[in-house]
Amino acid sequence: MKERIRILFLSANPWTTSRILVDEEAREIFERLHEGQYRHVFELYKHEAIRAIDLQRFLMMYEPHIVHFSGHGSKSHRLILGGRPGHGRQVDSRGLVEMLALYKNHLRLVFLNACFTAAQARSLSAVIDYSIGTGQGMRDEAGVTFASAFYRALGFGRSVRRAFDSAKAELGLIKLPLTRGIELFVRDEVRDDDSFPGLRRGVTKRTMRPRSTNRYGVHSQLAPPRPGSTVFKRNQNETDDHRMQTTPSTRRPAEMISRLVTDSKALFPTGTVSLSRVSWSTSCGDGPADHRSPQLTAPAE
Repeated sequence: MKERIRILFLSANPWTTSRILVDEEAREIFERLHEGQYRHVFELYKHEAIRAIDLQRFLMMYEPHIVHFSGHGSKSHRLILGGRPGHGRQVDSRGLVEMLALYKNHLRLVFLNACFTAAQARSLSAVIDYSIGTGQGMRDEAGVTFASAFYRALGFGRSVRRAFDSAKAELGLIKLPLTRGIELFVRDEVRDDDSFPGLRRGVTKRTMRPRSTNRYGVHSQLAPPRPGSTVFKRNQNETDDHRMQTTPSTRRPAEMISRLVTDSKALFPTGTVSLSRVSWSTSCGDGPADHRSPQLTAPAE
């Protein structure tokens, strides 16, 4: 079984800082991840009111591939975590880089969803493959919107680069103010075709089978029927008589009826077929709505 992608969501919102929507952001990320077809691949762990002394404990406990921080950054380009009760404490930028470098074997992305964190994210790109930060102040609503769009794209199997572009497009679409300055930094050694999280690595474009023609001259993408098989399919709802139906066709009705009558003699050699027993019904499955499917009813024995 392929290893799951572990996301460590960390937040800090000390009383000495302004109130931000950390709970709403965590909920949005969780819900957007679960919209995607790869939702079962992700595990999300959430911790609030974190302090600097908590970071390594959580990194060793979960060994996350992605660390997401929701909180505040100072104008001196440092993260603000919890300090003594009710107060914030700025984290040394160089110390944070050196500490996270110890876990680069499994840590691939650091998302700093806070104001004035672009310089910190740029420093992290020396040791971490991907890092995201904001170069200026940003509205809380914009941060939540960007994060939710980013993780939704990951849930659908997109790479970090593609998810970042998708989130930027989301902000451009809804035109929220103060949304500029969000940047993605990539470590120099990361290849351009790197597809982390790599969920769609084994997915290729669907190759179409050669077009073939069945016994009615109808083109189909399916392989031709095996010798001895029939193109008719039994309708499971009929018990007394054998009602058969063919696949939808674009051929003219008169020509189709003629072919059905001819083939029915081979299917029911002892009976007769009346054109009044041939009915038409609108096709609701394969093919356009204006195509119709003939239904042939065999006489009761």
